[in-house]
Amino acid sequence: MQSSTDARPAPTAGLVIRPEVAVAPPKVAVAPPKSARRLAMEEARRSKRPSRADRQAGTSPHPERTLDDAGFPRLLQQTLTAARGAASTREMVEILITLGGRLDADTARRSLTRAETAAVRMLTAPGRAPGAGEPGGPERARTTSDPDGAERAGAEAAFTSTLALSPQGRLVVTVPQRRSLPAEAAATGVAARITWNRDDLAEYVRLFADVRRRTEHEVAECRGLLDSLGQDGRTTAVDALRGAVFLVPPVMLYKDDSVFSNLKDEKNLTGKSLLPTHPDCFFHHLDRLPLELWTDDEAVVVACLWLAYSSGGPNRVESFNGVQLSLENVADNFRTTRDVYLRAAPELVIDELADAGLSGTELPSMDALLASAAQIAAARARLVAERRIHYDINATIRRKSERALPRAERPGPHELGVCERLGELLPGAGRDFAGVLDVLDDAWLQAPRGGFATGFEALVEGTVHAAVDLFGADFAMSRGIRSLPKLIDALGRRDWAEIVSWELPDFYCCVVPSARAFELHGGDRLKVADSAWAMSARMQYNTWHVMPGNLPKDPAVQARDFLSPHVLPDLAVHSDLHHRGHVANLIRFSARSPEPVRITDEITFKSLTDLRVLRCTGEPFDQADLVGVTHVARFLAQLSERVAAAAVAGRPIEVTSFDHRWHRTSIAGPVPSLESHVL
Repeated sequence: MQSSTDARPAPTAGLVIRPEVAVAPPKVAVAPPKSARRLAMEEARRSKRPSRADRQAGTSPHPERTLDDAGFPRLLQQTLTAARGAASTREMVEILITLGGRLDADTARRSLTRAETAAVRMLTAPGRAPGAGEPGGPERARTTSDPDGAERAGAEAAFTSTLALSPQGRLVVTVPQRRSLPAEAAATGVAARITWNRDDLAEYVRLFADVRRRTEHEVAECRGLLDSLGQDGRTTAVDALRGAVFLVPPVMLYKDDSVFSNLKDEKNLTGKSLLPTHPDCFFHHLDRLPLELWTDDEAVVVACLWLAYSSGGPNRVESFNGVQLSLENVADNFRTTRDVYLRAAPELVIDELADAGLSGTELPSMDALLASAAQIAAARARLVAERRIHYDINATIRRKSERALPRAERPGPHELGVCERLGELLPGAGRDFAGVLDVLDDAWLQAPRGGFATGFEALVEGTVHAAVDLFGADFAMSRGIRSLPKLIDALGRRDWAEIVSWELPDFYCCVVPSARAFELHGGDRLKVADSAWAMSARMQYNTWHVMPGNLPKDPAVQARDFLSPHVLPDLAVHSDLHHRGHVANLIRFSARSPEPVRITDEITFKSLTDLRVLRCTGEPFDQADLVGVTHVARFLAQLSERVAAAAVAGRPIEVTSFDHRWHRTSIAGPVPSLESHVL
C-alpha cells in the first residue's frame, strides 16, 4: 500500500520545496456589546409599521395608499349627483340637507339660516308648481308638450335661487338678500338653479317678515345679556369659551354663512392649529372691546355659546356642532336635553321651556334660557357622575348628542362570555367579573402567563380578544399607561413636569383584529397588522393627550397641549369620512367606554383606560352593545386598579407588550430581520 507521502506528486525541476509550517487561523474581531444608547438609536431608526419592520424609517419610496377624493369630499359629490336626479324639489332638498340620509332631517335643518329656512319652506310647500330648473319644472317639459314653457318661465322669473353644498356639507340656498353663492360652495358644486315666480316671491316676503322680527329680537336679547354681565363678566365669559373650545375639539358651528371651527382647514377658534393670542382667533381681544364695538353677529355667537357653556361646561358646546347659533336652536337643544335627562332620571326637576316654533308669536326670553341652563347643568353633573347618559356621535357633521344610557342587569351576556373565554387562563373559576377579580392576586398578575411577561398583560389581551367576537367587531382595543408604578412615584413627589414629559412609548394600546378584518384586507396579514398598529399608535396619543387634564393647574401642565379627559361612553357612526386614520383604515362604526382608574385612595385619573370596538362594514353598534362595552371596560379599569394597588404595596407590574413588534408578530408572524437595515 502506498503511503500518503508516496502519493504526493513528484517535485517539479527548479522548484524549491520548503518545510510545511502550521498557519494560524485569522483573528476574528469581537464587537464590543452595544450600549443601551446605541440600541435605542437603532430602534428609533427602525420603521414602526409592521410591513416595513426590516427597513429604516422614512425610506419608503412612495406612500402605500393615497386618499385623494376619499371620505367626505366623495360623499359631497355623491350627494350632489343623487340630488340632481331627484323626482321632486322636496326630495332634492331632503337629499341635500341630510347628505343622502346620513343625518336626521330635523337636526340637519338647524344648519340653515332663518332666510334659507323661509326659502325652503316656500319651495317645498304642498301644491306649489315647480319652476324652471326644478324636477318636473318647465325645463324638463320643454322637449315634450310645451316647448316654449322654459322661455315663458324665464321671462316671468322674479328670482333665481341656487341650491348647493358648502365644503362642510351644509345646504346653501341663495335668497334675495344674498343673491351670490359663496365661492367655497360654488367650488363644491351646484345641485340646481330654481326659478321663483311672483307668487313664490310674495310668499317669501311674507315669511321673511317673521325672520326679520326674530332676528331683531335675538340681537336685542343677546346684547341685553352681555350688557348685564358687565365688562368683567364678559371677560370671564369669553375666557371660559376660549378655554372650552380648546379642550373639546373638534368644534364646527355656524352663524349664517360664517363657520366657527378649530379644525385645521376652517380654523378661527382656539385649538391645536391656532393659539388663543393669534389675531385670526374669533375671541382675540373681543373681551377687551367695549360692547358697542361688537357686531351683532359677535354678540349672538358669544351669547349663544355662553348659554351652551352655562348648561354644563365645555362638552355642552359640542352639542351645537353642525347647527346655526341662534336662540331658537339653543331653546330647542335645551328642550331635547331636558327630555333625555328626564328619561335617564325621571326624578330630576327641570322646568319646561315653552315651544314657540317658527310661526309662534313668542320667542324664548334670555331669563328663561338662563334659568333652564342652570337646571340642566345641575342635572348633568349628577348624570355624568353616575354615568347615566352617553354620547351619540354622527361624525358626518361631528355632532355629539347626549342620550340616556339604559341600565341593564349584571352580569350580562358580554360579561359572561368574556369570563368564559378567560377560564383556561385564570387560576380559578370566575363566572362573572366579580368572580374573576376574587381569584386573582398580585403574585398571579405579576408572573408570566400565556406567553406574556405578566398575568395582567395576558388578561388585557384575552379580554380584548374575547370582545372582538362577542361584539361582532372587526377590531377591538384597550389602552393604558405602561408603568403605573412610575406614575405613582411621580405623583408622590408631585412632579407634574415629569408626568407631562412622558412621550407616546410610555403608553400602550392592545389591538386585536377579527377574522373578517383579514377578509376586508384581501387576506393580507401585513396590511391588517399595519392597520392595527396605526390604531394602537393613535390610541397611545389619545392617552398621552388627556393625561394632563387630571393634574393640577401647574405651569408645566398648562404649557403642555392636552384635552379634557373623556368621561362618558359613546356610539359613533360614519367615522370613515373626516379623520385620515379612519378613512385609511375604513373605520365606520364604533362603541367606546373611557374609564377612570383609581391610582391611590386620594387620586383617580379619568380616561386612563377604555374598551373600544370597531366595525368597518355592516350595521352600527346599538345601546345594548354600548352597555356591554361599559361593563367590560370597567373590568379592565379594575384590573388596572389592582396593578396600582400592587405597586403601592411594593410589587411593581409594568406593561412591555403591545408595541409595534408585538402587533407584527401576533398578527402577521415574526419579522424577517430586525437589523438588516440598520446602518
